[in-house]
Amino acid sequence: MKTVTALQMAEIDRRAQEEYGVSQDELMESAGKSVFEEMCSDLGPLEGKNIAILCGKGNNGGDGFVIARYLSDESPGGITVYSEKEEKIKEGSARDNFIRMREAGVPVKRAEDFHLPEGGGLSAFVDSLFGTGFQGKLPEVYAEIAGRVNSSGVKVYSVDVPSGLNATTGEVQGECFRASKTITFGLAKKGFYEDKGPEYCGEVVVKKIGFPEELLEEYK
Repeated sequence: MKTVTALQMAEIDRRAQEEYGVSQDELMESAGKSVFEEMCSDLGPLEGKNIAILCGKGNNGGDGFVIARYLSDESPGGITVYSEKEEKIKEGSARDNFIRMREAGVPVKRAEDFHLPEGGGLSAFVDSLFGTGFQGKLPEVYAEIAGRVNSSGVKVYSVDVPSGLNATTGEVQGECFRASKTITFGLAKKGFYEDKGPEYCGEVVVKKIGFPEELLEEYK
């Protein structure tokens, strides 16, 4: 499988928008919907299931807001998002999708308030915190959540890349979400198969979300 570095993926993203006219809104909507569809395929009917989604304040978090909106249609009252406040969300598509999600009635709580239901009451956990640009160590509050989630045995879906993993080198410093399935976009990332990548990525699924095939071919 052909892989790309984080910098190459950022270049693909930029060129798709600047040279091919694919909007960030289109990419984010398609990314979120593709994760939702993968979860439906795995989990079956979602009604009555409880799913937690941890979202960052950038575009990876924006994907999570889209996922939450789709999931809430299938499991009303069963979806909880843990995120920053609106004013801290990146302006543009990410913040727009936060607003759409909130208007759809999805409850939003602070990451500090995250807890695992007693008795294994969580059906799945979505890691939509950091994307391919992440480097270094997870902030303490997120590292603590990763540790608890990893120990719980709950099925974890990581959006684009497990948060805490360097998408280019596969390096992990401290905690990292251990994905049952990593749903990535366009092309797989080099770090999935380097160093600690195989340990934390689980099954890797590559989704097409609107990057022009002509553009992707240049990097294959």
